Amino acid sequence: MSQRRFYKAALITSISLAGSSLVAPAFASAQSLPQADIFDMSLDNGTITNSAAETQPITIGAPSVAQDSVLERPVAQFDGRKDAVGFDIGNKFDQVKDGFTVECVFRYDGDFDGNEKSLCANKEAGGWAMVIYDDQLTFTVNANGGYQKAQQKMEPGQWYHAVGVFDGNKNELYVNGEKVAENTNATGDIKKPKSNSTAVMIGADSGPNNSAQFYSDVAVSEARVFSDPLSAQDVTALYEDSNLSTDKKAEITSSTPSAGDHLTSPVTFDVEVNDEALISRELTYTLDGEEIERGQEIGTGLKEGNHVIEVEGHDVFGNQISQSIDFTSGNLPGAAGTDSTPTGNGATISARAENPSGGDVETTFTEADVSVAEKGFQGTFKEIPEDLDFEYQEGEDFEKSLNPSNGEAQKSSSTENMPFQRFDLKLKDAEKDTHDLAWSGAVDPKRAVRLMAWNTKNSTWEKLGESRGVSEDEVSLSAQVNADFVDGDTIHTMVVGYDVFADDLNEPVNEEFADTSDYDFAIAHHTDTQYLSEGAVEKATAEERKKWEEGYTTATKWIADNAEERKIAYSAHTGDLIENWRVAGADRANAKKEFEVASKAQKNLEDAGVVNGVLPGNHDNISGEDAGASNLYNEYFGPERYEAQQGKGNWAKEDASYHPYAEGDNDNHYDLFTTNGMDFIALHLGYDVTEEEAAWADKVLKQYSDRNAIVLTHAYLKPSNSPDGRNSDFSHDGVMVYDNVIKKNPNVALVLAGHEHGVSIVTRKDVGHTNNHVTELLADYQFYEVGSDELGLTETGKYDSDTGLRFGSSYLRLLQFDLKNNEMVVDTYSPLLDDHNATEYDDRQRYNGHEDEFRVPIQFKTRKTDFETNSMVALTDSGKEIGKDTAKSGWPTSTTYKNLKAGHTYGWYATTADASSQDTNRRGIVRQFGVFTAQENTANNAAPELVVPSEKLTISQGAEADLTKGVSANDKEDGDLTDKVKVIGSVDTSKPGTYSVTYTVSDSAGNQAIASRVIEVTAASDNHSSGSSSSSDSSSSNSTSNQGSSRRVLPAIFGALIGAVGATGIIAGLLNYFAPDAIQKLKRAFGL
Repeated sequence: MSQRRFYKAALITSISLAGSSLVAPAFASAQSLPQADIFDMSLDNGTITNSAAETQPITIGAPSVAQDSVLERPVAQFDGRKDAVGFDIGNKFDQVKDGFTVECVFRYDGDFDGNEKSLCANKEAGGWAMVIYDDQLTFTVNANGGYQKAQQKMEPGQWYHAVGVFDGNKNELYVNGEKVAENTNATGDIKKPKSNSTAVMIGADSGPNNSAQFYSDVAVSEARVFSDPLSAQDVTALYEDSNLSTDKKAEITSSTPSAGDHLTSPVTFDVEVNDEALISRELTYTLDGEEIERGQEIGTGLKEGNHVIEVEGHDVFGNQISQSIDFTSGNLPGAAGTDSTPTGNGATISARAENPSGGDVETTFTEADVSVAEKGFQGTFKEIPEDLDFEYQEGEDFEKSLNPSNGEAQKSSSTENMPFQRFDLKLKDAEKDTHDLAWSGAVDPKRAVRLMAWNTKNSTWEKLGESRGVSEDEVSLSAQVNADFVDGDTIHTMVVGYDVFADDLNEPVNEEFADTSDYDFAIAHHTDTQYLSEGAVEKATAEERKKWEEGYTTATKWIADNAEERKIAYSAHTGDLIENWRVAGADRANAKKEFEVASKAQKNLEDAGVVNGVLPGNHDNISGEDAGASNLYNEYFGPERYEAQQGKGNWAKEDASYHPYAEGDNDNHYDLFTTNGMDFIALHLGYDVTEEEAAWADKVLKQYSDRNAIVLTHAYLKPSNSPDGRNSDFSHDGVMVYDNVIKKNPNVALVLAGHEHGVSIVTRKDVGHTNNHVTELLADYQFYEVGSDELGLTETGKYDSDTGLRFGSSYLRLLQFDLKNNEMVVDTYSPLLDDHNATEYDDRQRYNGHEDEFRVPIQFKTRKTDFETNSMVALTDSGKEIGKDTAKSGWPTSTTYKNLKAGHTYGWYATTADASSQDTNRRGIVRQFGVFTAQENTANNAAPELVVPSEKLTISQGAEADLTKGVSANDKEDGDLTDKVKVIGSVDTSKPGTYSVTYTVSDSAGNQAIASRVIEVTAASDNHSSGSSSSSDSSSSNSTSNQGSSRRVLPAIFGALIGAVGATGIIAGLLNYFAPDAIQKLKRAFGL
């Protein structure tokens, strides 16, 4: 029996579990505290030991012990990837099989991704576990023919006291002192774990031979196993002793804006709390009911009056956090763009702003001092520098005035790394509080540029803005900086090109392969065919065994038969060729029969001369225990098999060669091959990668650093729980391979794996160093079930009815590479079923089809990044007034900037406020800026002829709107300008009504024509029409959706620069290209 020690009664508080209040009994009677006799985790002296027995820990990975500031006691921390600690309890399982208790005090810090997360367990085809399934805290025991679960919903980031009690008649789950679930099917004795799994594992589950599996990202303060089923009173006593009952409370101590503040301009929202460690995950924030985030600029568009920010969340004990921040604001206009147009005596400058009240706006225009980058230098680097002066490669100095009228862009280097350009901008009035930086240029839409400046206070390069490229358009970036960025009279700036490596390449799910003319070569990936090999050996009849074998052989036969047509340069199998060589003591004779099936299937590739490679999975090498040249796997797939293929078929054509890990040992190997003028290395690592094997792989990849590398291994990724298959965590060998192989070798572009049942797609960025990206794919269909009726096996296999059979691994993947665009199109196909739709056979119905047919970026050595700079300037508001103007909300205010010198660069600010506000100290404002180069006066004063049909344009509800239908423009000097016509305004075709849009066109001298047109959207008879919103702000004659418009950036920031002061990112919005007389006509026409 368990020993007991005295326990003093105390009040037990209410604790929340997943939003439900669990209230323990008010008092626990005075009693002794149970003493664990099987396992009792001790964290004394920073080490994890078992104080209940003198057993040495089985340490896996690097679990750590640290003081928890909230609990004020040490806790053991596990990373959820490769950290666990186990303690062998030997024959003590007999003491718990008919009744026992497990206690675990933990905080789960990972995500609920659908994968099993073990906290404290001894479960391997038997046994028990305290574990998380999805979002369910679970106490499970293997009794009465299967696993019997007692479950309760939980939340991540919160501390729980969990106790599981099994008494031979039921299993019970207690959370925070109260019973929350029980399962009365848990009767009899617990089945003993198999495969020499005799350890209680913390942070994971025990696997074969006391290895670890099902890791959990968790902090554990206490873990115990008792040989007795404890009473409810005992559980209450344990909970009260756990330190989870506390008076500590998370509170917001300050915020921006603060309660009672009055906003006159946008601010960056932020909050501070008394102790961040008390917060469970992230708090959520809403401004007047709309979600916002910390660090987000808020205020623009707020109407005059009262506003409230609501803060909601939980602390680490499950207690509710709820707080309101009340403040007021004036009407805060939204910036809508600036423009400058040459006139006879200067330039007309204009600004637009949207007043949230709908009332008039008043704009004050002031002069700006402008500093233009006259020279700079450029080059490439792998990491953002830490110093102002830094080392770089491919260096080049340049002297070029990068002003708004610059006709020759400065092009950066084109590189696999990051190209940069450095500029120093000398200020005319460095003593001012703020200055604005503005850059314009061009970059590929699949790349990005970052505007950076040197922070003299922190001595760091600080990112001020970032934007992806826009097809055929300039990109513009602006940012406001303060005195921290001024070094004497100079601001040090840098523009950096970056490969965003975005997984946003839309690929339709059309259940067919890519057109061969659209890609350069392909790789076939097959994996985890063990059930096919097993079925070909163990099924009762020869006819059914043949069908299982065909599931495998038809796949390799299809690759062989289609290698030329489908441009298949390489075929890879990432392990688990067979099923029954996973644990010690397995039937060797039976395993050999399965290997013979796999060997026959793989021979189809060899006979056709396809360059191919295989590796052993955990079912091929007794989970890593059967390793080396003499193992069973090497009897069938040893080096001599692949050495014999060299010089034949495509091995000769692709100058391919095979290289084993060691003499006679194909547990790991690499293949070299060349296709489309590019050299590749395919490096294979078998299951349970050791440090020695990882070091070998690292050495090999460095030896062939000039080749594009593909790493193939068995257990690298876990399956995704997202419908489109995106994102997941590492599997058994993931951390070992990533840390010691992938991160250290920038030539690795692709990782392929199997092992875990499902799919995942990971585009991992900044691997090893910034701008180095890797694409990682898991494709394991072994658990996908095909109906016996479809397979024609219901009668043959003597199944009672249509039965799901694990033929999922008859599916393979074809990876099709487009080298020009550095993209990979992936399609999934089963030759046995002649079917592309693996999704429908997923036993868990997790995905939507986009996980098996998709297009992703791939960073081979042909993938480069570059950009070009057109203009780089700094502006400082001088405060000298140019003029004032008033207009209706959304319409341009303007004035004339006079006495300009041709060829000189001028800047200006526009400060816009609600015209009706009398209190200038409390009214909301928005500031924008513009910059232009003054032009020579021209004698050409004639505006283009703009033809717009006078009759209204009628559109049916839900139809696409061509707003340029019937519109044309012609100029005496410039000719046809129809494609230069811009449409200002939007039409929501989903809503019947009357709309007005304006058309403008400019000639090369800046002369403009303007016209308007009425658009009527008529109600459709079909009420299910979804409709769309049409608008345009580009020179294209085609209307675009609002979504498209929000992503467009009009050309020529300088000459039509939009600059929201204080904002970073793309300088975006609708530009107004109105000539001075046109502006006045508009005002008169619309009563402005």
